Amino acid sequence: MNQTLPCTDKPLAAFQAELLELLDRSDDPDQILRQLQADSRWLPLGEFLADIEPRMLEVAVELVKTWGRRSSETGTD
Repeated sequence: MNQTLPCTDKPLAAFQAELLELLDRSDDPDQILRQLQADSRWLPLGEFLADIEPRMLEVAVELVKTWGRRSSETGTD
């Protein structure tokens, strides 16, 4: 999975924000991936999303739940 994502900074930032929300709300990597793949905003990322393995999302869920903090929780915006 060594590819350049086909989007600019704003769409990429939006995708990353959505991914973090999903990682924070769900423990099911398959559900997270299905939600991302079903969202028409991420159609340009279809090839990237097809390469994501559930184990990658499992690790990401654990990282977000262990270390993730919202800016409102830390006093930064």
